[in-house]
Amino acid sequence: MDSLDAFLKSAAEMKMYDLSQYYFNGMPVHPEDPPFHMWIYRYHENTVKMFDKIVPGLGFADSMEIIVTSMHAGTHFDAFCHMSRNGMLKDGVRAADIERFDGYTKYGVDEAPIFARRGVLIDVPASKGLDILPERYAITPDDLEAALKWEGQEVMKGDVVLIRTGYSRFFQSDPDAYLHKFAGMSPEATRWIAAKGPGLVGIDNVAFGVPKPFEQHLILLVDNGIHLMKSLYLEELAKDRQYQSFVVVAPLKIKGATGSLIRPFALAPRR
Repeated sequence: MDSLDAFLKSAAEMKMYDLSQYYFNGMPVHPEDPPFHMWIYRYHENTVKMFDKIVPGLGFADSMEIIVTSMHAGTHFDAFCHMSRNGMLKDGVRAADIERFDGYTKYGVDEAPIFARRGVLIDVPASKGLDILPERYAITPDDLEAALKWEGQEVMKGDVVLIRTGYSRFFQSDPDAYLHKFAGMSPEATRWIAAKGPGLVGIDNVAFGVPKPFEQHLILLVDNGIHLMKSLYLEELAKDRQYQSFVVVAPLKIKGATGSLIRPFALAPRR
């Protein structure tokens, strides 16, 4: 058996975990972002006449959706041009020097790689004997260290780190709780995880940080050059205690965009 056959056999035996939330009209988005909207432009019964002479009876609605959204709605990925500290982006690049009305000339999401790497789930509530963290709880470095020790895991350079708070359950059922009551990372915990050198950090809430969200973004995106993703769904991965997996994240190649909608997934051995 050659290496490709071995890889395909191994992949076929693994369980796939969808790490994304649904996108839908009325979904919770950050209060400063535009809402997600999707309309069907034409219905099947409207298109029958369009192709009547070519394929009588044909009706379709595919490719007829119109979607208006922020690239930071739902499960999404942050590019390095997304946030600046005192007007400066990663590596001292001045944001004003690279911005145009149609996008950024540097650090857009189109420059982000496809991530296909080892993933480490840090299940903070489970390590404390909880199903979900208390409202507005700020995760500390000690929490992360204790969770990793409890799991028997460690974060290595280049890993995809997945941080579970338990709040992804409210995405569809309780938008108010999801938007306003979530637990998240403190600045100190964010610096602690950044020092481990991960390639990508993700969390299951809407804004990553608690008590204030944006310093944590700056620590990762600007100070350390680490991409960030939010609004992940980590409940199935946690339920199966899959603390180590193979994670794939593919941002859309939208030139100059500050972020991208994504559908990440993880592969792990079936239990």
